Amino acid sequence: MKYNLTSMVLVVLTLIAPQCGVQSQDHSIALQQILDEACASKENTIIGVSLTVKSPELNIDFTGSGGFDNMEKTKLIDAQQPFRIASLTKVFVATAILRLQEKGAISIEEPISKYISPEHISILSEGGYNPDMITIRHCLNHTSGLYDYAVGGTEYIEEASKDPAKRWTRTEQLQFAMDHGKPHARPGREENYSDTGYILLGEILERQTDSGLAESLRELLKFDELEMTSTYLESLEERPDGLLPNVKRYMGEMDASDWDNSVDLYGGGGLVSNTHDLTTFLQALFNGNIFEKDDTLDVMLLKKSYEGKRKKLPNQRLGFTSIIGKESGTEVYLHSGFWGTIFLHIPAYNCSIALNYTYDGDSEALQRTIDFVLEQGKKKR
Repeated sequence: MKYNLTSMVLVVLTLIAPQCGVQSQDHSIALQQILDEACASKENTIIGVSLTVKSPELNIDFTGSGGFDNMEKTKLIDAQQPFRIASLTKVFVATAILRLQEKGAISIEEPISKYISPEHISILSEGGYNPDMITIRHCLNHTSGLYDYAVGGTEYIEEASKDPAKRWTRTEQLQFAMDHGKPHARPGREENYSDTGYILLGEILERQTDSGLAESLRELLKFDELEMTSTYLESLEERPDGLLPNVKRYMGEMDASDWDNSVDLYGGGGLVSNTHDLTTFLQALFNGNIFEKDDTLDVMLLKKSYEGKRKKLPNQRLGFTSIIGKESGTEVYLHSGFWGTIFLHIPAYNCSIALNYTYDGDSEALQRTIDFVLEQGKKKR
């Protein structure tokens, strides 16, 4: 599922006009101050927030939190609490798909019909699609033309809310897309965000590794080696021992924390993590500790080659969205999640940021955090 674009807009504004009101030289004090002030401000509508910022180049390694982990405000949020990350999972799935390509198991230029089940090929065909024309790359960069079963319209959320305990299957979600929407365009013609494409990528991971989706992500992405001890694919693998209770999740005013997570599980979402682990992953990805080949990250970010007639690269890469500040020229790779999570990486400062809100609300915490990082970068230069 896809989170709204409020946080992305804040990123754009920050990169266009970087300013920072925090003067403290102590990074931890300054960043904690941002969280405390965001939670104390009467102009904000946030309930709670957790944040991690890692930048070896700027000597920043901060994890902190402010506010509460629930709307009732009965428990303060702990910075180590995990939460459902929703669509941030897509970056993990895209990375794992590229790991399969490194191993020679697949090619992202090949059609999905080569890798998905005959049943799903039939469902797509009956829904007006040609699976032989949709490539893995099309699914990765949201140019497949596939209607998004999750947020293409309001039907899926309405249906899911009728029975929050329902255990959805990938096949049911694929069929839901066929029943409630039509193809956007021929593959490769348009960018249309699609969870449907990513649940098919999740199927490819399962079928090409002969293991479950949880096992394939854990092995291909080196969760254990990276000591990402708070990260797991909920309900498809055991919850790690010793974790704190999850941060609550809300659908409007409705507590959706106990909704069966199959509503968003099979590749478009599903992972549980915390801000510390999310930045650990980004640091590993952008510093050569996940991919085995030197040029795979360039493939992911479309820096190695880009097949298209456009004069500039699209904002949508393979898993990530890319934003470049109009004045600063600073490039950021990011993804947001339905429940109120965003993570991003700023290559210029080797800086990874992950932020999670208990409840979707208005706050300048993300903007001020990025302002602070950019200001520290300017001082170092």
